[in-house]
Amino acid sequence: MMADRSRKPSKPASARSAPGGFLFGSALGGDYLGRSYGEASRRPLEILFFLLPFIAYYEYELVRALRSPDGLVTNGAHLAILRLFDVFGLDAVALSLPGFLLVAVFLMQHVLSRGPWIVDLSIVARMLLESMMLSVPLLVFAALLERLTPLAGGIDQFSALPLGARIAVSIGAGLYEELVFRMALIGAFTFILTELTSLRRGAAVATAVVLSSIAFALYHPLAGPDGSVIATRIVFLLGGGLYFGLLYVQRGFGIAAATHAIFDIATALMIPAAEAS
Repeated sequence: MMADRSRKPSKPASARSAPGGFLFGSALGGDYLGRSYGEASRRPLEILFFLLPFIAYYEYELVRALRSPDGLVTNGAHLAILRLFDVFGLDAVALSLPGFLLVAVFLMQHVLSRGPWIVDLSIVARMLLESMMLSVPLLVFAALLERLTPLAGGIDQFSALPLGARIAVSIGAGLYEELVFRMALIGAFTFILTELTSLRRGAAVATAVVLSSIAFALYHPLAGPDGSVIATRIVFLLGGGLYFGLLYVQRGFGIAAATHAIFDIATALMIPAAEAS
C-alpha cells in the first residue's frame, strides 16, 4: 500500500542518514521511534552498537597480548566456546569466532524482529551510564564481603598482565560469561522447565535465574590458597550471579554484559601489578 506523501512524517532534525541504510540520532529525551529508553535499550541493534567497542577491544588485545606460545589468557566461558568450534574443525580460525558469534546473534535477532535499521546514539550513551551505575551496588557488596574474608584468589597470572590486557580479560568475562550463563543457560533452563513441567513462564524464568547462578558460582574457583572453601566467595558469586541474572531478564543482555565487564574492570584496576622479576 502506497503511503500518502502529505502525511509522511519527516525525519527529526537530530537524525542523520548514513550509508547502508543506517540512521543515527541523538534525541536526548528518548528515541525518535516513540519507544521509551527501557524498550529501546533492549533492541538487538542498540545492544550490538553498544557492545561493539567492547568486542573490538577484546579481540584486539586477544591477538596482541593475550595469545602466546604458552597458551591463551582468557576466561573459561570463552575457552569453552573455542573448544566447541574445535569440535567442528574450526580450530585454525576459531580465535575470533566467538566475537563474530556475538555480532551474528544480535544481527539475526534484529533481522527476525523486522525492526528498522535505526540506532539512537543517545540510547547507546545512556546504556553505558546505566551500566556504570549498576556496577556500583556489586562493588559495594564485594567490598563488604572482602572485609570479612578476602575474596580474590589465583590472581598471580592476572596481575602479571599489562593493564590493557587485564582490562581486556575483564571485558571478555563480561561478554562471554553472560553469553554462556545468562543468554544460553537461562534460555535453556526456561525452555526445559516450561516444556517439561507445569511451571508458568514467570516461575520458570525465576528458577532458571537461580539455576544459572549456581552454575556460575561453581564455574569459578571457590577455594583459597590453602585449599579450603571460602564461604564469602560462594556468597559473592551466588549473589553476583543472581544480580546479573536479574539484570539480564529485566534489562537485557547489553546492560548485563556491560555491567559485568565494568565491575571486572574496576576490580582489575584495584589489583596492584606484579613486580617485574
